[in-house]
Amino acid sequence: MTRDDAITVITTVRNGDAFLDRYFANLSHILRPQDCAVIVDDGSTNRVILPKGLKQARLIRSNPIGRGAALNLAISYAQTDQIAIQDIDDLSYSDRLLIQADILRTNPHVLAFTRGQEAQVKTSSDQWHEMPAVQLYRSNPLHHSSLAFRRDIWQQAGGYDPDLPCCIDLDFYLRATRIAGAAIWRLDQPLITRNTDPSTRHFASIQTTIYRDTLRHVLARHRKGIAPPIWMRLFDLKRALGIGI
Repeated sequence: MTRDDAITVITTVRNGDAFLDRYFANLSHILRPQDCAVIVDDGSTNRVILPKGLKQARLIRSNPIGRGAALNLAISYAQTDQIAIQDIDDLSYSDRLLIQADILRTNPHVLAFTRGQEAQVKTSSDQWHEMPAVQLYRSNPLHHSSLAFRRDIWQQAGGYDPDLPCCIDLDFYLRATRIAGAAIWRLDQPLITRNTDPSTRHFASIQTTIYRDTLRHVLARHRKGIAPPIWMRLFDLKRALGIGI
């Protein structure tokens, strides 16, 4: 492997004590000699402490600054051209970084996602498929914790929006495609195991009204640059009116 193959794993955490041990064990398992990790402790009550043997990881402590700002801070310290996101409560497969580094090396313009290991995924393959950004106006099936991309896409897109209370990931995808010209690709093969427990998943704690209002705001801000095709507008209109399709 060459340095061009290296990836920095980016993780932010606030009060994720219940997941730290298994996260650090997983990180030690997946990092190759050329890889590293940057972890931002976003104002945890109990300060995060790195295991002594985890030499490839760098810990940055901050006051509570929020998810978007913490992601930007972590990526700003990355020493590699390639970035992989991993949430504190998810686990990556041992070959995740190898597979995603390979696709980014030959396709530097993509946001590379994978599937998660979930019950509804009945079949999988090692094929990559492009997803039109406009599809995200219908639903967002992408797992942020499975994302890998080149650092210059993040720079061109202006990073993550630190002011959004949620939908930070969706906003970044749409901005990366609209401003940085990135394409969205997803691998059919699962490369992460996701925490789907609503009692510990951060997304489940977001108030419905805040989520809906923020989602509408994010979709509206990018609509001019990513206009839905006429067939999708008609489909959504029929659905809103209760007309059978």
